Formats: sequence, structure tokens, C-alpha cells
Amino acid sequence: MDCELGDSHRRSQNPTTEALRRSVADFLRAVADKIDVHRPEDATNKARSSFNRNGAKAVFVPRVALLLIFVLPFALLQHMTVNQLTFLYVANLDRQKNEGLQQQKTNFHENETSATIRKTILLKDIANNDTSTEEPSKLTADSISFFDDDTTDTVVCWPWSYSSDEWWTHHPTWRRSHVNDTHYCYQKIQNERQAALYQAIYDVQFRHAGDCQNMFRRHMWSSGMGADFTNVDHGLYQAAQFQRPFQISDFYPWHYAAGKGEHLANKSMAACPSRDMYCFFLPLTKCPVGEVSSEKETLGDAFHFGDTPLTIHNDTYHVWEPKVYQWIFEYATRPQTWLWHKVYKYTQTRLNLTTPCMVMHVRRADVLGHVGGLARRYFSIAEYVNASQRANMIKQDEVPNIFLITDDANAIGEALTEFPTFNWMYIRRKRYKANEGGWEQQTPSQDYVFEMTTLLSILEMSQQCSAIVHGPSAFADLVIRSMEYKHGGNLTMARVDEGLEVHGSDSLESLNISKEYPQIKEQQRRRLRQRV
Repeated sequence: MDCELGDSHRRSQNPTTEALRRSVADFLRAVADKIDVHRPEDATNKARSSFNRNGAKAVFVPRVALLLIFVLPFALLQHMTVNQLTFLYVANLDRQKNEGLQQQKTNFHENETSATIRKTILLKDIANNDTSTEEPSKLTADSISFFDDDTTDTVVCWPWSYSSDEWWTHHPTWRRSHVNDTHYCYQKIQNERQAALYQAIYDVQFRHAGDCQNMFRRHMWSSGMGADFTNVDHGLYQAAQFQRPFQISDFYPWHYAAGKGEHLANKSMAACPSRDMYCFFLPLTKCPVGEVSSEKETLGDAFHFGDTPLTIHNDTYHVWEPKVYQWIFEYATRPQTWLWHKVYKYTQTRLNLTTPCMVMHVRRADVLGHVGGLARRYFSIAEYVNASQRANMIKQDEVPNIFLITDDANAIGEALTEFPTFNWMYIRRKRYKANEGGWEQQTPSQDYVFEMTTLLSILEMSQQCSAIVHGPSAFADLVIRSMEYKHGGNLTMARVDEGLEVHGSDSLESLNISKEYPQIKEQQRRRLRQRV
């Protein structure tokens, strides 16, 4: 079946237009192959033959109807401007398939048999005129509002050249789904409790009956990724509890977007001019940013994420249900389309993990700098390995595949030197050595887009592993929750600090654990040659 666009469209020199044209054409061919649509003359001849033999029209009518359903939209496509179309791939996923088939659905150009086509193709005019520009097309909040009543099986996909940021901002009950080199997809959230929580947060953040004068703000701590979003998550939870909009203050730039202290970047060097979390993530509210209002910063009682997520309890808010905390973290860190694309490409090309694998999270850097008896000691790689062996994560006479996540460059040399037979997998990137970066300096490259892409990619890649050994760290907690969310709680864990005193002023004595290994570069080169 001919699914090419008309000659007038082939003449377009717009790369975005041509990419979308090819994407639509490829998809239409796949649909044609899937449903085995016959050419019009074939269908007519067969129908006429059947009519002559049987003297009835019962066979002819369904074929004509089929042609009208599938051929007419393709004919209309010939006369529409590609720049005015958005391609929506909609599939009814087969829930009975195993996880392997679910993964095959990602390759929706080659594996149409893994999904049932529920709607052939839906075309939506997203512009009032012909926007012949090389800028990525944007989907407005109302572009596909007609999907709101669809079932949780609906999957909607776009080419990467289209930004869906505005649409996703105002459709909180959709989540990221399948992705490949050319397209990214969303799916309705199937967990009713999670969807209800997201809707409750969205309603107070964007649809509040009052105005933003009732808003409260928090400033970004600019600590670690885990600590910073503990603060943000708490603010979103308070917003839903007290029905008051919450916003992040712009009083201090966020160090993941612009550095901190002597490394504070000006607006031209920052991730974006606003130098805040909105350089990377979707807006949390319609209310404007601004300085912290001290009388409104802290609200009421402490919180507990218990069985009823929107119920206030009087005990400490640190006792949070991990699953709900993970939900709010995922809501707060919904990436903009460009960042999602970067993370996808990073995870595909930066490091190929060998599975089955375990995660070893070695947190060092500035943990020695805490004051008030809160300083934490360093642990050696050997101590992490011993903890893993006690938990039966590393078995005797086995070569383990270990995804090493660390902020200390010396830890890599230590691992390769002390345990050379292990398969150490780590991201090659700039790191500080020991505590040379100083207090809460989390971006050694000063390339803030790269640093955020790396952090989000680590969370994605760690989901491929089913075990983790770690010490006290808020980012390790994020990794664990991400892994648990992926594996349904079936995760093997071990603590390097189990039964040990971690905090204290004498922790500084452990600094000598982090040391340089001069032969590390040669070891790395040798390992790379072996892999090739």
C-alpha cells in the first residue's frame, strides 16, 4: 500500500518536516502490513467475484468499509501540510504479554505484532497557519485533550522533534512510557492511588480556587540531589494537604543549574538564565517564583506518608512511605523533552551494563565536612565488598558485575587495583578526588546540563541491577527507590555501615582511605583493550 506523501511535500527542505514525513510514512506502512489491507482493485475484484458467486453483497460491504477507514485518512494526508500535523501513535497494549514482549513494544516500527492497533492514526492541526520553521514544534495543553477519557492502555507517541512540555505539564496523570531512537511515548498511569495523588497536587498548584497570594515558598538547599528533592517533595505534599500553592524561591540559584560559592556561574554560563530547577524540569505551579516569605515557609504539623497519602499525622515527616515518596519525586522531576532525549541517548551510549549486576554506591567527597558531630566517615572498597559477601550478593569463585557509582575518582583506582578480577562498570567522567571539591560542590565539570543528565541517567541505568550495597546517603536512597519501583520491591540490599558508628568528629581520620593509584590509567587502558 502506497503511504508516501505527495510531491509537494517531498520538496520541503525543512529537516523537521522531512523527519516527520518519513516517520508518518513508515508508521503507515507498518499499519498496512499489520492489518493486511488489500489494494482497492484487489478488494473490488474479490468482492465482485464473491458477489457473482453468491448473489449477495455481504462480503463487498465490509471491504469497502475497511477501505474507507484506512485509505481515506491516507488520501487526506496527501493534501495537508506536514508542519500542521502531529503524529500520534495509539496502541492498546496487551497486558497478558511478559516483560520481554513489553520491551519489544519499544521498537514499534519493527514489532507491530506486539501491540493491537486500536486507532490507525489521528491527525491534529496544531497551528493556525503554516509554520515553516526549523524550531521544534510544540504541543499545547489542548492538543490531544480528546485522549483524557481513554483507557489506561492508551499509548501516545511523538517524534523527538516535537516538544510536549506544555501538554505534559497539564496532564499530570500520564507517565513516560516506551522510547526509541526516533520517538518517545506516554501512557496513562494505571495505579489509581498514584494518579489521584498527582491530580491532587496539580489541582492545588494550577487550579486553586484562590490566587497565588496564598502561596508558600521554599528555597533550594543546594545540597545533594537527594536532600534537595526531599525539600521539594515535602513542599508538594504540604501543598496538597493545606490546599495552598507551593513554589521554589529564586532567592538562591540552584547549584545543579549554576554552581555554588566560588563556582557560582553567571547567567550566560548557567544551564539556563533562571538558574533554577526549571532549567531541567516541568513547572510545578502557575504561581511566580520569588523570595522566601518566612512567615509562610513552614506550615503546620509534620507529615507521614502512610496508607492514606492525603492524611496529616502528628509524627515525623521523615517516616515516609517509600513508594509515595518515589511518586512525588518522579512528579517533581518530570524532565523537559530535550532533557529526556539527552538521558535516553546517554544511557544508550555511555555505558553498556553487563547483567545480572549489583550497584555499589560509594559516597565520599564532602561527607567529612558536616559539623556538629554529623561528619560521616569514608569506607574502603574492601568494606563494601565484605558487606556484599555477607549478604550473599558476591559468591565465592564468581566474577561479579558491579555498577560502581561514586563521587570520588580515587575509589575507581582502588576498586580496579584491589579487586582486579571483578567486572567493574563505571561512567567515565570528571570527579573530584576525596574532599578536594569542598563543601557541597556537586558539579566537578561545571557543565550543569551534563551533570544533571548524568544523575538522571544513573537512576535509569541502576534499574538494570537487582542488588545494591551502600552507606548513608540521600542519593543512595533515590537509587534504591528507583530500583525497587522497577523490580516491585524484590531487591537485595546490604549496608556497609551495618552495626558501625558512622558519625563523629573522628571521621576525618578516614580521609586516608581515599588515595591515588598511579597505575590506574594503564589499568583502564588494559581493560578497554580487553573489551575490544
